[in-house]
Amino acid sequence: MRSRWILNLVLILVLSALVWAIRHELAVTRAPPTLGGSGAPEPHLIEIAREGEPTIALERLASGWRMRSPWDVDADPGRVAALLAIRDAPLLRSVPAQAAALDTLGLDPVKLRLRLDTTDIAMGGLDPIAQWRYVASDNLVHLIPDRFQHLLIAPPIDYVACMPLPRDPVPVFATRDTVPLSSDTLARLSGLIAERIEPLVGEPAGAPLELVAMDGTRMLFRVSEDGRRWTRPDLRLTYVLGEAPELIEDPSAIDPTPPVSLAVPFADPDGDTDAAPIHTVWPESPLSPGSDVFAPEPEWRESPGTLDALMDPDAPLSGELPLGSPPEVRLRPHDVIREEVLTRDDFEREGFGVEEGRELPEGFGLDPFAPDPADADLAVPEPDPPRGQP
Repeated sequence: MRSRWILNLVLILVLSALVWAIRHELAVTRAPPTLGGSGAPEPHLIEIAREGEPTIALERLASGWRMRSPWDVDADPGRVAALLAIRDAPLLRSVPAQAAALDTLGLDPVKLRLRLDTTDIAMGGLDPIAQWRYVASDNLVHLIPDRFQHLLIAPPIDYVACMPLPRDPVPVFATRDTVPLSSDTLARLSGLIAERIEPLVGEPAGAPLELVAMDGTRMLFRVSEDGRRWTRPDLRLTYVLGEAPELIEDPSAIDPTPPVSLAVPFADPDGDTDAAPIHTVWPESPLSPGSDVFAPEPEWRESPGTLDALMDPDAPLSGELPLGSPPEVRLRPHDVIREEVLTRDDFEREGFGVEEGRELPEGFGLDPFAPDPADADLAVPEPDPPRGQP
């Protein structure tokens, strides 16, 4: 009886799995194919190329999307997400590009092109019946819903983030008219959101407000008298705020960034010489004070025949230079080197002289290959030949 219950339970589980597999297969079959395909990862680079218009280039970073062209500024994440939805656009119809009249469909020549990493999508005209958009990608012509054309023809300023302050690097110090602002004010500025962004017309006006990041990056704004218009002269963009933030000054605040920075601050295009200069310290070379920091520092590198050339280990040595004392060799670090040179007479009279109070072994310091003096005394001298004989 128990085995029968177990068998029934196994049959029920198998039947449930079969029903789920059939329903899943039917659901996948009913889902239409998409332009980007299923399981495609999010791209890192987006490029919108338009005929007669500046190219819009976007890059995905760890801090979010950033515009690289025509400006280098944070991008609007909502606008980028709406543009990336084109990858999930359903395909109503697909035909090979060789079998389609590309000029009739508005795909030859291509006037609008979207690039997602290495995938090119050429945008064409509208279908007169279904009012769907013709697109070409991977040698195929597809028909997709016309929901993305307004994003592709929008001006580049629409893709700029509405936050005046950058996401990365985060500012850690701020000044207005060279007077430091409080830390609470800086925290409030990080959450500013502009109502709209306008291109700058004419010359920027307003009080200078400078933001400094921990890595030394500086960003200059021109703030209007009412505090609602924040202009970046380097980008020629104006952020229009709905309400002016309160800027509380704190003269005792200290800049936490290093005092010496090689970062070139943003130039003020209005050319106002009366405005306070940006405090940027350029270090001077200790070898040549007041000279260009990018010039070759050591002059002795170009004249290896001088005494200063000895400071450079890579400089060649001249034969006219005086040579120093020879290197000293010590068997132990605490040994003392005697400067006098011992002769054989000194050795026979006083000994070796290095270790006093210690007897030297027999034969120490003598040539082991020299003839024995005792053998020389026992040798019988040969008689001289008689005179007159050859």
